[in-house]
Amino acid sequence: MFFLNGPAGSGKTFVYKTLCYRIRADGQIILCVASSGIVALLLPGSHTAHSTFLIPVDGLCEDSVSNINKNSKQAIMLQCVQLIIWDEAAMQHWYVSNLLNHP
Repeated sequence: MFFLNGPAGSGKTFVYKTLCYRIRADGQIILCVASSGIVALLLPGSHTAHSTFLIPVDGLCEDSVSNINKNSKQAIMLQCVQLIIWDEAAMQHWYVSNLLNHP
């Protein structure tokens, strides 16, 4: 896990796009997600983290869980992912990180 931080205009999106295109060129699966829809527009093929990981929006709490069925196509795809780039990850609510680390 890496955390890339820097002020606006310092090249974070450039690094994300370069990694994305390079890994996809090798035929590997990479997910680009963002904390908001506006930020998601900056990365190739990106979606919001909420839609990608089926994170509940209403009623998010300490005990929330993802709505991804373990036998779904989405779950199988997530098992094949080589890299997840999560732009603006620090902007997510604390409960989201708990949700994704839930066993």
